[in-house]
Amino acid sequence: MSKAEFQFNPTEDQTFELEGRGCYNFVSHKERVDRFVAEGRYAEACEARYEAFQVAVDILPEDEAMPLKWEHANSRAMISIIYGSAVDHFRIGDLEMAMAQLEMLLDCDPEDHFEAINLLALCYVAMEEWEAFDDIVIDLTDKSAEAVVARLWASYQRNGDIDKALMSLLKSRHKAYYAEITATEHPEDEAFKRDITSDKPSQGAEAREWWLLTEPLWSEFPEFIKAL
Repeated sequence: MSKAEFQFNPTEDQTFELEGRGCYNFVSHKERVDRFVAEGRYAEACEARYEAFQVAVDILPEDEAMPLKWEHANSRAMISIIYGSAVDHFRIGDLEMAMAQLEMLLDCDPEDHFEAINLLALCYVAMEEWEAFDDIVIDLTDKSAEAVVARLWASYQRNGDIDKALMSLLKSRHKAYYAEITATEHPEDEAFKRDITSDKPSQGAEAREWWLLTEPLWSEFPEFIKAL
């Protein structure tokens, strides 16, 4: 495809809008992925996301960040594709690829609409990328249960024990997440599906959704969950 078929247009707020036709139409890519998901064709959805991600890699500059305007449909679709593909790779345990994709995502979406910083933190801890983890730890806030868990795990991996202050924070401010992490079962039953797809999912449903996403990681590092 010719480069004339896509263009990054600068905006007044120092972001860019990605205009694109053909394979650079990420709205079309996302609609295709969503169609596969709706039909239960999850493997095909993952493949389609990764194909679209590779198109993004080809057009994004290697040596500088390209912040995209979230309110612009094609730009937002590309951000969504990158995040979705990173989650796909995280789920199958390809943390190196997930890490690279999440870093790219944050360059494109510095406002972090998907709160991808929390998933990236887990990748850094698992890969023992401590310098990179320390660079982002300031962004792992007490308000986010996922961020608190990431900090707890980092402390455990580094020091061999549970940080009491962070543990107290998780139990008091994020009870649903602590309950989910320490539960013996995490059913994807109809009640959960109704809850998580509702307009206002409960904290319990959000905690279970997070657990189901991160469960493959904890199967590799079960000692942390046991320590909690």
